[in-house]
Amino acid sequence: MQELLRTKIKAGLTRPVRLLHITDVHLTAAAPGQDSEELCELLARRKESFRRAGGYLPQSTEELFGEALDLAEELCALPVITGDAFDLHSRGNLDLFRRLIQNRDVMYTPGGHEYQTAIRRTMEEEGDYALRMTKKLARELPTFDLDLESRVIGGLNVVTVNSGLDYFNRTAAERFEKELSRGLPTVVFTHDPPSDQRMGITEPYHPAVRLTKEDYAVSNKMLSELISNDLVIATFSGHWHRTSEEQISGKTHFVTDGLFRGVCRLIEVE
Repeated sequence: MQELLRTKIKAGLTRPVRLLHITDVHLTAAAPGQDSEELCELLARRKESFRRAGGYLPQSTEELFGEALDLAEELCALPVITGDAFDLHSRGNLDLFRRLIQNRDVMYTPGGHEYQTAIRRTMEEEGDYALRMTKKLARELPTFDLDLESRVIGGLNVVTVNSGLDYFNRTAAERFEKELSRGLPTVVFTHDPPSDQRMGITEPYHPAVRLTKEDYAVSNKMLSELISNDLVIATFSGHWHRTSEEQISGKTHFVTDGLFRGVCRLIEVE
């Protein structure tokens, strides 16, 4: 591991809670014979791209992911993975991801790359591509609720919400309202940072995602809750491949650099 960021948050808990934020791993595994030749070749090129972008670290993204999960166990921290765990939706990546998290306690929400296959991306496809990929991802990763998951630990509500297609769907938004009704301090993990310009203007980036005015209203209300609701004490995201902290309405929104660069974040809430 190249860098372990450390973030402490005061929430008046009866006991401290530790979380390890992992994001943008970008696994690049292919399964020859099951993945197309084109996809195998593309993943080989993408693997080299991420090695270069990560500064040619001695570890592969697979090794970095394993190290991060081991580190979480050492630190007694729950790993929370916020998307782009794998770079393309391939049989090799799905099998590798499942193997690496097998028998480990993790929370996970997808990013946009989990929905991408070969050259095609959701921002290039039309028709029912996004719906088909959403259903396929849910079938491939049945142990996760990809809309929203929550876990109460030591009086802290830890919530993951899917923003992988650059918006919050109605199911996730409605369930998030129920999470807030618990009245607990809440930390929220999403792939896209709340201030990302794509949130709320989804269709120019994803023609395959057909949203109504009501859909946008639901997603924007969810964004407003993340920013302004006092029960949300912080948000943690990835996507930008850089580390930053943004103050919006007196609340800090943390962005963690990609694990492909050897970076993850230890969060201690007290």
